[in-house]
Amino acid sequence: MRIAIVGAGLAGLACAHELERLGLAPDVFEKGPCVGNRSRVVELMTQFMHVNPRQDIWGYVRDELMLPLEAAFALRRCVVHSASHEAEMTGKLGYVTIRGDDDGSLERQLARHVEARVRFGQTPDVRELRREYDWVVVATGDQRWTTELSQWKRDLGWTARGALVTGNFAPGEAHFFFDTRYAGTGHALLAPLDEHTAIAGIGLPDASPAEAEAYWERFRASESFRWDVEKEPFEVCRNSCGEVWPVVVGNVLLTGVAGGFLEPLGMNGQCPSLTSGVMAARQIALRDPWLERFARRWRVYYRRLARLRRSVNAWTDEDMDRLTLGVKYGGWLVTHSPWNLLEPSGMLADVLRLADELPGSLHPLHHELNLFDNMGGLKTDGPRFK
Repeated sequence: MRIAIVGAGLAGLACAHELERLGLAPDVFEKGPCVGNRSRVVELMTQFMHVNPRQDIWGYVRDELMLPLEAAFALRRCVVHSASHEAEMTGKLGYVTIRGDDDGSLERQLARHVEARVRFGQTPDVRELRREYDWVVVATGDQRWTTELSQWKRDLGWTARGALVTGNFAPGEAHFFFDTRYAGTGHALLAPLDEHTAIAGIGLPDASPAEAEAYWERFRASESFRWDVEKEPFEVCRNSCGEVWPVVVGNVLLTGVAGGFLEPLGMNGQCPSLTSGVMAARQIALRDPWLERFARRWRVYYRRLARLRRSVNAWTDEDMDRLTLGVKYGGWLVTHSPWNLLEPSGMLADVLRLADELPGSLHPLHHELNLFDNMGGLKTDGPRFK
């Protein structure tokens, strides 16, 4: 059986590793000159964002996806800052990972466990590959082939800007900043790679590079006392997320960002990219629709987070302060709940939006929802009950 994988990022290399584990040998194509051909950055795999918070997220990566990966370190403390408040969560919060140009990055770890020779500097035409190969896995990290082969509905763009900084940091601790002055309705982040190096950056929904640069300057002006020197700026990075369907088109399987496996709340795609790559390999090798089953479950999860993101996009600093107070007084519930609380939050956002369109006296949740808002609950973009 001849199998081609286009893209040697997380999804592509996870797919190659699983195919080899199941006895198949793929051909891997990568447009860049090497694996991890991007600026070195820190990313977080948070436990509360995992579809099943009762399961250790790294246990899932190693035991269910069978991927021999190591996190940089466990995330044990998260400090949340807003315009007027500060709060923290401690405990088993997730894991810190390294991406890009670093020997410890997830991409390079995977590459060391994949036997297939990666053909660098190549951008093959998927239409031609699908005639030459029995199966083609698209793991390109963009939607170029998605728009041509399948249906893609764009929901959100995300622009990131930041730098590698030096100073004195605590590994396993991350700082999130929710402040419209320098993060809009996105967020800023300070996360260490080690005791002396960290990533400082901002992520903004649907912002231009010029807007991102302006927000970054405000963030630096306000928070740069937290680090000593900026060493390596990373270029403005822009991604888009949306729904893709179907993810299997004939003998082509769409994985990672190309398959829509990028969550819209914080634009984190590590775990879903790894999962989609492994599921694509199992669908090919075991002749069972593993990827399609995962994609159906993912669409439900994605849509609920997308609803929550649409509400967050209308937040003010007052709402960001409420979020911080929610972390301060309810963070334990988020970190210890056996359920993922973000999915019902997305449904709640829809209920609140619908309720805002009805006269208060006609809605059965009139009193309860106003009470929830008065206690610091989520505020939506419409008028409140009168």
